[in-house]
Amino acid sequence: MITLSAVSVLALLVAPPSFGRDAVGPRLGVVVVVDQMRADYLERDPAFNGGFRRLASEGAVFTAARHLHVPTETCPGHAAISTGRAPITHGIVANEWFDRAKGAQVYCVADDPYGTGPGNFSGPTLADAVKASDPKARVFSVSGKDRAAVLLGGRHPDLALWLDRARGVFTTSSYYRRPDWLDAFNTELMKSGLLPLTGGKVADEALAGPAFDEATARLVSELVRREQVGRGPSTDLLLVSFSATDYVGHRYGTEAPQMVSQLRAVDSILGRLLSQLEAASGGSLKVAFSADHGAIASPEDPSGKRLGVRRTSWNVLGAALEAALQARWPAPAERWILAGSMPHIYLNRALAARQGLDWPLFLREAAKVLRTVDGIDRAFATMDVPALDDADPLNAVLRRSVRADRAGDLYVFLRENLLLHGSSTGTSHGSLWDYDARVPLVFWGTGIRAARFDGPASPLDIAPTLARLLGVRYEPGDGGALRNEVLTAPKSAEKSPINQ
Repeated sequence: MITLSAVSVLALLVAPPSFGRDAVGPRLGVVVVVDQMRADYLERDPAFNGGFRRLASEGAVFTAARHLHVPTETCPGHAAISTGRAPITHGIVANEWFDRAKGAQVYCVADDPYGTGPGNFSGPTLADAVKASDPKARVFSVSGKDRAAVLLGGRHPDLALWLDRARGVFTTSSYYRRPDWLDAFNTELMKSGLLPLTGGKVADEALAGPAFDEATARLVSELVRREQVGRGPSTDLLLVSFSATDYVGHRYGTEAPQMVSQLRAVDSILGRLLSQLEAASGGSLKVAFSADHGAIASPEDPSGKRLGVRRTSWNVLGAALEAALQARWPAPAERWILAGSMPHIYLNRALAARQGLDWPLFLREAAKVLRTVDGIDRAFATMDVPALDDADPLNAVLRRSVRADRAGDLYVFLRENLLLHGSSTGTSHGSLWDYDARVPLVFWGTGIRAARFDGPASPLDIAPTLARLLGVRYEPGDGGALRNEVLTAPKSAEKSPINQ
């Protein structure tokens, strides 16, 4: 599962703790992620009276938090939260990337021979640091999406569970332990009719609504009860990602009535969850709350109309990019773009060789050509991104997002207020602009005072800060920071450090 070299590094960096359980921190650490939750959602609705209200009124709220990577997608966003690192370190450059050797797309949590697992991960994770610092610590990860559960849970979770959409039940892979109580839970879930099957899978309508998150919440509740979460021999870490808001946004948009209903449901679900976890831990818990990405307003939304948001699709944009390259270097029988998922554009190196083109010079010229395409804000040869200066503050985001063996040959970015989405309704995300990158960031729990902080912050701050709140030292990196504003644990209570 984890390589020998990684084990050796952890052994060198983490010494066994030499102090008792009560000295090291709370019974329970919690990370809660709401998929596709914009920063403004936290306090948008005066009807909120559950978890959102408690977090906003009782927690340490960082009002200007934004992700420091691109693309702003589910896989990189969850990896940022779980590692406190950017793609240059954790390696999750997108939901999928093109493997040049295989000539095929690679899913972020594809992991042979297990099917699904953390094999594409690199670098440290919060969950691994907690377990390395104390062998008695336990880690549980749950989501509606496999990629969220896997990327939050690190390499050694005690459980990682997600929905099998084809069967309408929660599952895991052979990489992980399968709990003996899961089948009984799934039997009751199916009897409830909460996630009905249509055409051999859970219906899109069920995923794009509160029922999906309610099913996830029921699983978390059962896990807490069955595994005695918060009552283990040492600190437990529970990581939960609610997925339905992402499906609602993609299907209906950021301001549709369905989104209003969805956020009210999540507020209620989260309120119940916080109360349950307080009871399970005897009130001894620390919670970090955030999102993997935001979303742009749809052209049909009131704010989208004000901003002049317009809609395009990859079919349209990709054809325009290909046409621009063909106009400059004609190759009517072939394609220049082998694969594309913004901002990663993978080009046909063999075709360039057949035309006698110098590859680096070709890439730089191709970037110039694509900058002329309508809707493109900037384009770079990816090999040049590490040398970008800080004259533009977004350049630091680009530098941290490049991992050369997985990134596209070109980095191409949409202009602001252009929605790239294959549907005629709803919204999407992925850009470097604030509407996609800005997300809520809240720390809440025992000893954390209510406060608001308006300075720069990032979900990268979660791993080092929550680790310190749990008595584990985990160094920040890749633009993240330790949020000293919320720390209450005495320095003597820290466990041995993870430095990376």
